[in-house]
Amino acid sequence: MKVSGSSLLKLLGVAADKAEKYHFQAVVLKDKVLKPDIEGFPILANDGGRIFIEFQGYSDPVIRRRLMAEVFLGCSAEPYQGFVMAGIVYTDKKYQEAALPLNSFKSMGETTDCRLDGGFKEIVLSNYTQQELEAIDPKLSAKTNKAALLAKGHEWQDEVRQIFPADQQWEALNVLGLFILNRFHKLSYEEVTTMLNFDLMDTLAGQQIHDIGHQKGLIEDAREMLLEVLEERFGIVPKDLIKQIRAISLRDHLKQLHRQAIRCPDMEGFKDMLSKVLSPQKQHNQ
Repeated sequence: MKVSGSSLLKLLGVAADKAEKYHFQAVVLKDKVLKPDIEGFPILANDGGRIFIEFQGYSDPVIRRRLMAEVFLGCSAEPYQGFVMAGIVYTDKKYQEAALPLNSFKSMGETTDCRLDGGFKEIVLSNYTQQELEAIDPKLSAKTNKAALLAKGHEWQDEVRQIFPADQQWEALNVLGLFILNRFHKLSYEEVTTMLNFDLMDTLAGQQIHDIGHQKGLIEDAREMLLEVLEERFGIVPKDLIKQIRAISLRDHLKQLHRQAIRCPDMEGFKDMLSKVLSPQKQHNQ
């Protein structure tokens, strides 16, 4: 939002010329408090009103009510009497469906619902194709090579250090680093750390992601070693067998099969052992 928040405003239906006239601040980073994720302010006093945005990546039935409360509190604190736009950006349709409607409140002694609908702009990111995102704003493109992505990461790091106060930079870089790891799988943990000049291992989430990546690497190595043994002993490995082996997610099973690949007299004997190993794994996955 700091670097290219205008792109998101365009997704929310704001005209392109108006979207470019806002600057944004992150009110809170990850903390679940009664404040919006992002506030947008017009660069000039007469350009437009205040914008309140929530990003929703999990089920929260009261997200609409919470955002409405944040708008009321934010406007009453100043007090602010101008135009307001409130938006919710859902990462998936199911999170929007989980949100309760604002008009489900009932007035005491009345049979009609309290009417607060129509107060929000809402979008679901998974509803858009890549082509639609690029048509709205080219900056929303996911097509970027590794070199360009690394260069962009250095720009983001500079932006964070320039825009955020010193006491918020650590947390902002943490959020940015975890986002990059999750979004751009072509980059390794070490490359992201170098890119941002920030060690994600200083955070619990960073340590967990690193451990998960390390475990995945061990599993992938075990698969390749198993396939190499089969190819060395029995020649060409059938495609359906390769597919089954690449679907195995438990390292202990791969180690067991590696031993069997060495001991089995022929490919048919190995296939029998593979069937016995896959049965408990299917139950584990379920």
